[in-house]
Amino acid sequence: MMKVAREDIVKAARELFRQYGYAGASMQALATNVGLQKASLYMRFENKEALVPEVMALTLAETFGDPALDNPDWRIAYAAALQCMASGLIESRRCVGLHLAYGVTDETPEAREAVRGFFLGSRNRLKDILAVGIGVERAEQMATDALLRLEGATLWLASMGDAAPMERAVTALIAEADAASLE
Repeated sequence: MMKVAREDIVKAARELFRQYGYAGASMQALATNVGLQKASLYMRFENKEALVPEVMALTLAETFGDPALDNPDWRIAYAAALQCMASGLIESRRCVGLHLAYGVTDETPEAREAVRGFFLGSRNRLKDILAVGIGVERAEQMATDALLRLEGATLWLASMGDAAPMERAVTALIAEADAASLE
């Protein structure tokens, strides 16, 4: 039997979800992509839904894993966070969380909660950085808006192949945070 690392399976699942969404990704395709028999894959993951929390956790950790996000200067940390998010979205050309959000339902509660947790985790990481300079209440609002703007730019990138709106969004979000700190 071939040895395949759990993380490699999760990364392959993420790419299938990113490309085909929840409904379109299959356990058979995943097994084939990682070189396992389908039965071996099911020994590691009970079902497709069980993959979603791990995909979301890995993506969140990778998105916010840059040491620059821990800079004591909140402006530098916020700019780094936005750049990390934007770079990841530009590189992959779609957000796996957004793609999954449209495919998970009440019939897949574990997956739905994992996607929700991914977006809340992303928002909260941005909020925590911003709160140092602009206060918690304003930081939560700005972090939510930042996430939505980056996701909107991702839709444009995916459909039009144009990354310029993503770059403009990052620049505008940094400027808005600077302006909010002066209020």
